[in-house]
Amino acid sequence: MQEAINRILNKYLIEKHKEFAQNKLAHFLRSDVSAMVQEMVDSEYPDRFKVSASPGQGQWAEIPWIGVFDKDITESPTEGYFVMYIFTADMSAVYLSLNQGWLFFKETFGAEAKQKISIAAEAYRKVLGQEESFDYDSITLGTDRELGVAYELGHIYGKKYEKGMVPGDETLKRDLLGMIALYERLKGVIGTEFPEERIKKIIFEHESASQASNDANMTDVKRSEDESVKEEVDKGDQPADINFLTLEKVSERSGLPVGRTGEYLDKLEKSGICLSKTIEGEKHFPLESPELVSRLDAIHSKGLSLKEAIETIREGDELDSKKLEEMEQRIEKLSRSIDSLSALLSSHVARYHSTPEKKGFCYHIKQAFKSIGRKKE
Repeated sequence: MQEAINRILNKYLIEKHKEFAQNKLAHFLRSDVSAMVQEMVDSEYPDRFKVSASPGQGQWAEIPWIGVFDKDITESPTEGYFVMYIFTADMSAVYLSLNQGWLFFKETFGAEAKQKISIAAEAYRKVLGQEESFDYDSITLGTDRELGVAYELGHIYGKKYEKGMVPGDETLKRDLLGMIALYERLKGVIGTEFPEERIKKIIFEHESASQASNDANMTDVKRSEDESVKEEVDKGDQPADINFLTLEKVSERSGLPVGRTGEYLDKLEKSGICLSKTIEGEKHFPLESPELVSRLDAIHSKGLSLKEAIETIREGDELDSKKLEEMEQRIEKLSRSIDSLSALLSSHVARYHSTPEKKGFCYHIKQAFKSIGRKKE
């Protein structure tokens, strides 16, 4: 297994430039590697899991994978939850990941899908507890494509194997079986009857518990902040600027991985749209940063390059500013016209009252409007 993973890491980018059909490495991944993993899984869980691997369908995938699927839950990575080896786009590493199917979240939650799949991963970690053998640090696959981003957000637990540092077969087998044990524990939590409804309920309960916890701790947090500020003032230091956010906080509010958020913020700063501030040696970003990052991600996901997406945001802001300026000018012009009309009406009404041979009131009103017309000419 170690040799197979190393072969993929070392050869995939080279073979990717060749014809996909009948490619030996693609066949090796689909057939030989999936058979190796199937044998490892069957040694502990005979005939309970389906293993499949994909270098792409009809063309090379940017991120190849090897999936282990509980037949009671799913047999594909589009739905449910599963164990998967996910290779990074640059082939610098491969992750062993307990992950989730993106299609369910996309079809169920629409625009909130990214946020919900991330919340689900957080809820599952809380239920399963901390694992000594695996961590739940975010994973970075190095891709802008929707499915790759979904794997990053849907990651629950995992382990990273760097290129050149892939362990031996015994360690790989132990890690895989340990991850499958976690998989089975999660299956016990979600169940196999109406799993979609159970997943939605878990997300709702986690969001509600988080909100209740935030409400309960609000007073303590405020008190702690006041005390911290007081301590800083007593020391003669400046407190942290509350109008700026850390990278992690921008990532949390935008619902995007930290790595991708950092990349977007870097591009936005270089373009002059979002300027950071260094506080205590760490970059902080304006309060509007999460919204800007989300806008950039939404535009970029439609097929535009990052440069084009940033230009779209810039042009939109400039257009809004121009429209606002034009509206203010029109309002000012209208205000002057109203003032002029009011003065003329007052003049003609006064003339109506002072003229011995009074003409009708409507006559003087008409004369006022005629005067305005002559001024325009």
